[in-house]
Amino acid sequence: MVFRFAGIAGLNATKDGRAGIGMNKLIIGAILAGALAVAGCGSLAGFGETREITVRTYRVLRIVDGDTFKIRYDGEPTSVRIYGIDAPEMKDPAGLPSRDHLIELIDDREVRLVFCGPRRRDNFGRLLARVFVAGDDGDIEVGPAMIAAGAAGPYKVASRKRAKR
Repeated sequence: MVFRFAGIAGLNATKDGRAGIGMNKLIIGAILAGALAVAGCGSLAGFGETREITVRTYRVLRIVDGDTFKIRYDGEPTSVRIYGIDAPEMKDPAGLPSRDHLIELIDDREVRLVFCGPRRRDNFGRLLARVFVAGDDGDIEVGPAMIAAGAAGPYKVASRKRAKR
């Protein structure tokens, strides 16, 4: 499987005829790269040339709940948390329908993981990644599909600031 990442092409000729990067394009590229790094995960699709990187797929072994499943990673059964969504816990009345929807989407299928940000694992040791599965019209990103179906919501980062007493 092939995954495409885009580079920023801003080359133009300098006064002496050498190829160089225009200052405005360099600044815009730095701002864009910084914004994507802060966001944790993004795409530079459409910005100049692309290069191909080979990406592995993994067979889903078991669905844990609406935002977590298991694969075999580096030879070991490993939990994966879907990046960007928050599904109800299994003890919640909506937990079982959420898990059932994820079962319909990916159970016993091949998925592609795209890691976001500097960390590959969350605080519980689970892999944290965007997840894609093959669909009839191309790859489907599982997180947004779960949100669109009402089986999960967008993940909200809890504030680390404590209220002053």
